[in-house]
Amino acid sequence: MVLDSIEIKGFKSFPDKTRLSFKSGITAVVGPNGSGKSNVSDAVRWVLGEQSTKSLRSGKMEDIIFGGTAERRPSGSAEVTLVINNSDRTLPFDNDFVHVTRRYYRSGESEYRLNGAAVRLKDIYELFMDTGLGRDGYSIIGQGRIDDIVSSKSSQRREIFEEAAGITKFRYRKSEAEKKLSAAEDNLLRLHDIFSELKERIGPLKEQSEKAAEFLTLSESKKRLEIGLWLHTLDESQQAVSVQEEKINLARAELEQLERDLSKTEREIEEHTLISQQRAAQIDEIRREISQQEETAAAAGSDAAVKKNTIFHNNATIERLRENIETLSGDRADIERRISEKSAQAAQYGEAVREKQTVLDGLTAELEELINRTSGYSDKIDNLNKQLGLIAAELSQHRVSLAVAASASEEAKQRMAMLEGSAADYEERSNGLMSEKDELISDLDACEEKITECENSLKGYSMMLGIKQKQLAERQQEIETLSSQISEKERRAKILADLENNMEGFYNSVKLVMSHSHNLPGILGPVSRLISVPQEYGLAVETALGGAMQNIVVENENSAKQAIAFLKEKRGGRATFMPVTSVKGSVMASPAERDMPGYIGTANSLISADARYKNIVDYLLGRTVVADNLDNASAIAKRAGYKYKIVTLDGQQINSGGTYTGGSMSKTSGLLVRNKNIELLKTEAADLKEKLNAAEERFNIAKQEVSASQAQIVAAESVLKTAKEDKIRVLGEIKRVSEQLDMINSAKTSAEAERQKLSQRISEQNNEILSAKEKISSAESSMAALNDELSSLTSGRDEIKGEHDTLSTRISAARLEIVAAQKDEQSAKLDAAELSDRLKGADDKKMQLLSEISAIEEQNSVLNSEIEKAETDIDETRKLIDAHKAEIEHLSFQRDEAERHANELRTSERARISEKERAAGEVIRLSEKKEALLREYDDIIAKLYDEYELTKTEAEQTGIKTDDPSASKRRLSEIKSKIKALGAVNVAAVEEYKEVKERYDFLDVQISDAEKSKTELKKLIDSLTKQMREIFTEQFGIINGHFKKIFSELFGGGSADLQLTDPDDVLQSGIDIIVQPPGKNISIIEQLSGGEKALIAISIYFAIMKVNPPPFCILDEVEAALDEVNVTRFAQYLRRMSGRTQFIIITHRRGTMEEADVLYGVTMQEKGISKLLQIDASEIEKSLNMA
Repeated sequence: MVLDSIEIKGFKSFPDKTRLSFKSGITAVVGPNGSGKSNVSDAVRWVLGEQSTKSLRSGKMEDIIFGGTAERRPSGSAEVTLVINNSDRTLPFDNDFVHVTRRYYRSGESEYRLNGAAVRLKDIYELFMDTGLGRDGYSIIGQGRIDDIVSSKSSQRREIFEEAAGITKFRYRKSEAEKKLSAAEDNLLRLHDIFSELKERIGPLKEQSEKAAEFLTLSESKKRLEIGLWLHTLDESQQAVSVQEEKINLARAELEQLERDLSKTEREIEEHTLISQQRAAQIDEIRREISQQEETAAAAGSDAAVKKNTIFHNNATIERLRENIETLSGDRADIERRISEKSAQAAQYGEAVREKQTVLDGLTAELEELINRTSGYSDKIDNLNKQLGLIAAELSQHRVSLAVAASASEEAKQRMAMLEGSAADYEERSNGLMSEKDELISDLDACEEKITECENSLKGYSMMLGIKQKQLAERQQEIETLSSQISEKERRAKILADLENNMEGFYNSVKLVMSHSHNLPGILGPVSRLISVPQEYGLAVETALGGAMQNIVVENENSAKQAIAFLKEKRGGRATFMPVTSVKGSVMASPAERDMPGYIGTANSLISADARYKNIVDYLLGRTVVADNLDNASAIAKRAGYKYKIVTLDGQQINSGGTYTGGSMSKTSGLLVRNKNIELLKTEAADLKEKLNAAEERFNIAKQEVSASQAQIVAAESVLKTAKEDKIRVLGEIKRVSEQLDMINSAKTSAEAERQKLSQRISEQNNEILSAKEKISSAESSMAALNDELSSLTSGRDEIKGEHDTLSTRISAARLEIVAAQKDEQSAKLDAAELSDRLKGADDKKMQLLSEISAIEEQNSVLNSEIEKAETDIDETRKLIDAHKAEIEHLSFQRDEAERHANELRTSERARISEKERAAGEVIRLSEKKEALLREYDDIIAKLYDEYELTKTEAEQTGIKTDDPSASKRRLSEIKSKIKALGAVNVAAVEEYKEVKERYDFLDVQISDAEKSKTELKKLIDSLTKQMREIFTEQFGIINGHFKKIFSELFGGGSADLQLTDPDDVLQSGIDIIVQPPGKNISIIEQLSGGEKALIAISIYFAIMKVNPPPFCILDEVEAALDEVNVTRFAQYLRRMSGRTQFIIITHRRGTMEEADVLYGVTMQEKGISKLLQIDASEIEKSLNMA
């Protein structure tokens, strides 16, 4: 794979389409300064995905587009295409040539293409990963990169070595895996939040669903029974009406005949009226008395029947109460059994606490023993460190002695050489040397004064730096803390916002209506979204509302009807709608209990809502009181006689009528306060961000202050170093002058003796040198032995520390188990106490039921006495009536006997009148009965439609029949009692439970899958880390070997080494460059010249290319700082490497040009526009005006 060509258009100083073709070997791009030759390397860097405008030598990305000149208009876009020869199929394309294109428009739009197909920047990165190409590779090396690799911190040199080692792809995969792991953990956290909410809902929903299912089953049974009974009644009514009509017709015919007979009789008896009046009056009077007495007897009989019915119901009640007593007796046995079980559990948990405490005591003793052992290791290590310190001091002293002896020996040798020379000018030079010595002494005083001053300044700067660094660390910690808090707030807000946006927790029917609210007129929203509740009352109001939180408020009745029709059409379940125009709220009068402890207020007074929803709020909450806790709520309810509902701040509820509802529930439950929680979290995050901005400003100021202090220290150290060097230099000069004076003042006759002394002195110094070297060797051996022993002790201490950590973990686990067992024991005791209270309540209830039975039996006794008395009165009345009837017969007989002729006609008239009245009464009675039957018929027809929206015909088509009306009525009564016993029923809970259960099961599977994915990602990250560590360690050693060799070749000797700053962590360790140029003793790389630094960097890059040669490499004036000799070496070495790598060099150095196979010249004949020329090397200077 080699670079075939580059096509540039509109990029920087190349407005016109420009093509550079390349061959294997070395291609040089040359030109005068400012001609735009470096724009070629910028173009390659840019097309390979560089995003840093600083690296592209631009202020902003738009600056890479040709900006125009006085003669040329600006370009609208910049485009660069890299054509790569892929005949060896290095790249995963089945093409001989791969075209990589990047285009950028002034609008800010950008695009990447591979062989004409649009791709992402990520695809470009992945394509060239571990090839040496790419934005972080070493295929494009500018002069800035040369400076960076030498002057950067050791930790910043890693990227190029990682690319060379071939682990970039591994690191990329690891980074992607870590991102996926982070996303998986966030997703898992979100799933757990939703799962927890569903888990809280599914239990109550299941109960509601079962209750609703039972209600629906009973309602269906009730419907079938009622329809059957009503149809049976309708059939009977129709038959009865027909019978009544026949009877009415017969009665009317009889009445007409009687009227005709009576008219004839009336005409006959007119003559005898006066005779019969007296007897008739007496008979009528007696009959009135009989009628009154019959009414009295009937009333007494009816009263007796009512009392018998009361006795019957009282006996049923007694039977029911006795059954309740038997049930209570069974419950008592069950409660006593459960009390026994709970007490046994509490004892077991107590025993478990004591056993776990014994285990904890044993672990604690083991931990104390380990601490004592660790203390012994620490003492030995401290002693070894002290011995090492003493030996290090001795070693330093021996090395100083060695240096002094070597220096003295060298000086003596120089002195002997001087004695061998001419001594004729000694006297003449003596005066000059004396003057020079005085000046040097003066300079020495000045140097010592400067050193003292610098040392004092350095101490002050160091102290100030320590303070500033501490402040910087504090600022950094503050930023990290605030950033963590902001992330947590924003994460929680996002989770809640997602829940709110998805309407999590709402019934599916409510979600469906709200999702189509734009098509349904008058939908105002669920109750939970139309009211605002303070945080502290959220749970209480949610409890008070219950399922009504999800009631949908609409404008009017028509809106409700349309929404219901929509749900029916979509089969979306059921929902409750509250029209603003029809709902009328009621508010209780200020209760007398408002002054009691714990009373907070009525629920409707604790929330806020738009005024138009006042009736809605009053309807839902106007008769509910909020109390602080269940004890106070119970006292308030008892005093109020359980007239209204009471809820507590923690969600417990006392219903009107005295039933209690409660238990555990989330204090952060959702629908009503979810939006408020989101806003609260966002507000808190915003406040934290303001604090973070302020903290970052303080951090930047502290950072600047640290940098300033560090700069002051560096400057002071530099001045101190210079002063010390001056002092050494002056001392040397003084010593030299003194020795010269001694030599001049010595007589020539003592020259030979002096040479003998010098010879002896050299011998002594040599002995001292040998002695010092032996001492140094001995000290180094001692240090090595002590270091080995120290390493062994440190390893032992680390092993004990591992045991210490393991024991600490087990102790923590044991303590947690003890706390858990203690809580279980306490819970069992509390359950036993609660069951004991229930047992006491059952005994009280039994006594109450026995008392009620006694009272009812006493009432039955009184009623039986009254019934006996009433029956006696009725018998006496019957006897009196019989006596009156006998009297009537006697009077009639007297009347017939006395006035037989007159009374015969009157008797006949009375008989006919009586018959007529009877017949007329019968017609009226029959007509009224017919009307009653018709009214009953109409009522049943109305019930059918009102209750079930059925006509009679539709009801008959259902096929429901009743064979035994009496049994059906009894069954219907039982079902109604069961429905009433169910209380309030949420019919929508059946469908909602099904949906929530499905989601619950689905999320359970999702969480399991996410946990597995998380584990797999962790394994992948560990595997990649291991591979990266092994590959990098191996490749780094190879690169280091090449670097040592290349450095020696380019420098003509010397030594070099690459060292990891932290060998134990090769993937994070910095890289130090250790060099020793020939003839120099350099310990700090910054002391080298610019050319030497450049040559070191070039050696590193060449070593990397030896290990992992890139297909091609662009070098942008990397040899600019080298002298001519080193340029030649550089160019020659480049030629040696060109067999494996294609080089494109941007240069203006002759030695490099001479090695090039092809030369491209860059000129700027038109100002601001670069042009390319391919020319011969011999004509380059002339063509580019470089002579």
